[in-house]
Amino acid sequence: MQAPFHGCSQVGLFRSFKHGRASIDGFLEDYALVIQALISLYEVIFVAEWLNLAKELTETTLTHFFDPVENLFFFTDADTADNGRGSQLIARKKELFDNVIPASNSVMAHNLHRLGLHLENSQYTELAATMLRQVQELVVQEPQNMANWASLYANLLRPTAEIAVVGSQVEEFRRDISHHYLPNVVLAGTASVSSLPLLAGREARAGATTIYVCFNRTCHQPVHSVAEALAQL
Repeated sequence: MQAPFHGCSQVGLFRSFKHGRASIDGFLEDYALVIQALISLYEVIFVAEWLNLAKELTETTLTHFFDPVENLFFFTDADTADNGRGSQLIARKKELFDNVIPASNSVMAHNLHRLGLHLENSQYTELAATMLRQVQELVVQEPQNMANWASLYANLLRPTAEIAVVGSQVEEFRRDISHHYLPNVVLAGTASVSSLPLLAGREARAGATTIYVCFNRTCHQPVHSVAEALAQL
């Protein structure tokens, strides 16, 4: 991982590594799946570095892969055809259909939705919804080939819960929360203080680990047990 784009300080990905040498710039699916993994990794260990790296890679995709005309992402970056660093393609395609591996565009739409909630970035969440609107007819016509898009549609039917855990027992609470199937939730946590938007200004009340359950940035009364938080969901 480095900044491979000429004249650009953005973080980028290479697709392959062999005999100590990285080659072939990453395609959209590489970025989409790594960003997805970084968001999930943050929600498991609550290390802000991984969420920040997910944001950096997202900005790279928006700069080098995004088509503002159709509000979708190309599979290859904008420089591929010009600088000889990747596969030379006659046309830049967009991957829309979910196969064994979900389409890179559907993964990016999920990423933008989740990362937008974590970072309180409305541009990300709005773009995720816009991408879904671009393919909504296909989702209805060919649901068997658009399952990951349909999953995003299901998530957008109601607000995604934003759960923030603050306090010394953050890891224990995270494990307890993760034991439950919560498909439409973003989870953030810290043992002390954090500048991440979902955690900023939130504290452990009365010295006890505290859980904040919020929808659209509006929170229920803070609680001190996982059972109470689940009830608020």
